[in-house]
Amino acid sequence: MVRSTLCLAAFIFAMDAEAAPWGQAEKAAFARAALNRTEVEGLQGWRTDLYTEYGLTDRWTVTAKYERVTFEDFAEFEASGWRTTLRRSFALSEAWVVSAEAGVLEGEAIGGASGCQSTGGEARAGLAHSFSREAKKVQRYGFWFAEAAVRAHSDGCQRYRLEVGYGREIARNIWLVNQFWLDQGSENARSLKHQFEYVLRRGAYDVSAGSLVELGGEFEEVGLFISLARRF
Repeated sequence: MVRSTLCLAAFIFAMDAEAAPWGQAEKAAFARAALNRTEVEGLQGWRTDLYTEYGLTDRWTVTAKYERVTFEDFAEFEASGWRTTLRRSFALSEAWVVSAEAGVLEGEAIGGASGCQSTGGEARAGLAHSFSREAKKVQRYGFWFAEAAVRAHSDGCQRYRLEVGYGREIARNIWLVNQFWLDQGSENARSLKHQFEYVLRRGAYDVSAGSLVELGGEFEEVGLFISLARRF
């Protein structure tokens, strides 16, 4: 019970929604919308992120994501992108999960401030652990995860990504989550991103707010975001 509850909580918290060793239960679904006020090299803009998951079975989960970046008075820098994947999760125990995931994607918005534009494929593998601790006679929960991913696009653009994250319940129904991404690859791919957010859980809904900082070779992006998620 602890594992299933925490696993469901963990990937819902991820605004970027790319780290998810856990899977949905059969016929369960989850949807999230996020809005990020962003600044890239002095240009002010908005990043919109729509994401959903659906459990085909207890082991297979399908995901879909759409992302768009717009800049005030600079329409030539606007970008969009989409991704869809199929994930297979393997429960090693009540607390440990591994996963394998593959899919297709297109559009530079998916890659951050400097992404690949053409259609491509993605493969990733992940490991996650959930836990609980007692503090002052109150049970608090937490998790951590790590994922490695590779993307190859039709125009020769490539990306390699390592992602790690840690989350813990700091008060009843309030979580603090930190995530880090390290990207390498072709066409100015090198970047380091850090995101933290506070998440409030109310029934089937999660409301979160936080910040994202990306330090790249030619691009630096900082932003503040809010998001709303719902489980079905």
